[in-house]
Amino acid sequence: MTVKSHLTGRKWIVLLTICLTTAVITELPYLRWALYEPLREWLGQTNTEFGASMSLFGIVAAIGYIPGGWIADRVSHRKMFAISSILCGLIGFWFATCPSYIETMIIHVLWAITNITMFWPVMTKAVAMLEDAKGQGKVFGLFEGIRGIILVGLMAVLMQIFERFGGIQMVIVALSVFSILCGIIAFLFMEDNVAKGEKSENTVLRDMLAVVKIPAVWLVAGVIFTIYLAYNTSSYMSPYVENVLGMTAVVAGYITILRKDITRIVAAPLSGWISTKMDGACTKVIGGFCVIMIAAIAGLMVVPEGSSMLIVAIVLMLISSFAIYGMRGMYYAIIGEIGTPTHIYGAVAGWASFIGFLPDAFNASVCGVILDAIPGAAGYRVIFGYMLATLVVCLILVLALLRLVNKAKKGVNIFGAAGTVPETASNG
Repeated sequence: MTVKSHLTGRKWIVLLTICLTTAVITELPYLRWALYEPLREWLGQTNTEFGASMSLFGIVAAIGYIPGGWIADRVSHRKMFAISSILCGLIGFWFATCPSYIETMIIHVLWAITNITMFWPVMTKAVAMLEDAKGQGKVFGLFEGIRGIILVGLMAVLMQIFERFGGIQMVIVALSVFSILCGIIAFLFMEDNVAKGEKSENTVLRDMLAVVKIPAVWLVAGVIFTIYLAYNTSSYMSPYVENVLGMTAVVAGYITILRKDITRIVAAPLSGWISTKMDGACTKVIGGFCVIMIAAIAGLMVVPEGSSMLIVAIVLMLISSFAIYGMRGMYYAIIGEIGTPTHIYGAVAGWASFIGFLPDAFNASVCGVILDAIPGAAGYRVIFGYMLATLVVCLILVLALLRLVNKAKKGVNIFGAAGTVPETASNG
């Protein structure tokens, strides 16, 4: 990867623009994470039906990460941010009409294209290009932390809208307006990635065939997959506190903001800071946070049902959220830690994201079926056990990845011919 200087004034503007845009447009398809029951009831769907639209979103998104990586290596980041954000908002206005089940499915397919294929790999590369290999943990930790700060403010506004100005429908309208505004801001302040050596001239198939032969890419993908599966499943903590612990939808929403957004503000930058103190050892940081989360989820599984244990359950959920955001702050950074060359960064990120975010294709349906088949606290305990097993696998993959990271840091070429800048790119 091309060596960059530390964050300057212009790079801070770009980073803030990336954080703002990412925070806003990801909330539309993932609004269920904060307002699961109100949104499900407004749409008039069962848990299984509600999970199906998210699974379809995940299937299309998973496929879209591959061409998305190709786009990230060739197309202007500024233009892609603007187009995807504006289209996301326009689709949101359709969602605000309380669509039918079939329309909901179509909307989630379109969001998968705008928010993932057109945006996510581009966003990942845009953040990575702000720092060199050793600074990846810092910049991605800052990205997650700043995005968390924005999300706290955004969710506080949305909860006020939910309570005072028309419920879930007005929340969707507001998010749609914000998304379109972010597209305009991105067009004004993002940069075009047209520098020499920052773009690949190969076909998408050739780039993909090159990166799938690299063992380190598969291990990175596996680590992202297990972290994201645990993170995705943790969204069911919101209906857990509402349905099992007896909180109202509004109180559960605020607990979710505390668990999902405020912990991110602290954990993600902290993980980045720790990685810089450990000479960019992002993989080790992930391993440490993984152990913490394993302990927290194991504790949550044995907490007895009842309001008397409410505080204990909330504390364990907050600890687990702190740990998951510590890991999330690093899981893109490990792409840079293994020394991924800039000209194929999008391809590596695209493939790792394709594998890593596959949980979106099945997890909502799996959890929805579990909750419909096993009502009450027992169903949520099954889900927490599922998270625990995922985290154990994550820890095993982290240990395997550490061996390859150490080889890369000793100068061993772990990319082979794929790591060589093509003549056409190097000559401009």
